[in-house]
Amino acid sequence: MPDNVIVYYSRTGTTRQVAEALAAQTGWPLAEIQDVQSRAGLIGDLRCVVDNLFRRRPAYRYNGPPLANCRSAVVLAPVWIGHLAAPMRSFLHDQMPFSARLAAVCVMAARGGFDAAAEIALTCDKPPRPTLVLLQRDIASGEAFQDLSAFSKSLLQGETETDSGPRQAWLSPNEA
Repeated sequence: MPDNVIVYYSRTGTTRQVAEALAAQTGWPLAEIQDVQSRAGLIGDLRCVVDNLFRRRPAYRYNGPPLANCRSAVVLAPVWIGHLAAPMRSFLHDQMPFSARLAAVCVMAARGGFDAAAEIALTCDKPPRPTLVLLQRDIASGEAFQDLSAFSKSLLQGETETDSGPRQAWLSPNEA
């Protein structure tokens, strides 16, 4: 059973690309959340909007180890209309109480990444530390991978919630 795990949901493949890069940098195993019902095409787009507008928790499939046995978990999720993607919201809600150390990467088109991170904190009753917010265009261009490398180093250094050293601006603050 792994001590650490990277859990991701990716509708278009962009968040999967980040998860795979993070796994390569850390050596941590990947666990995937998948939709039970397809979100392809216009109908799939509409379901994404409706699920988030009404804060629905859609069904999902989880392919990974039980988080109850993990010491640390990094969740990676896209941002849909300014909020955490609904399948990740469902998954996190089902994992309560969440005892593992938590970190997060939110992938956004233009805005809402820190709101999604706040939603993760609210759902799990603890702030994810560190938190990284990435723009899709920076992932596509490769610019995001320098920040991801610094994020993975932070994870590997075993940063704890009581650390008080200086932190880079893109990381979550030490105080809640």
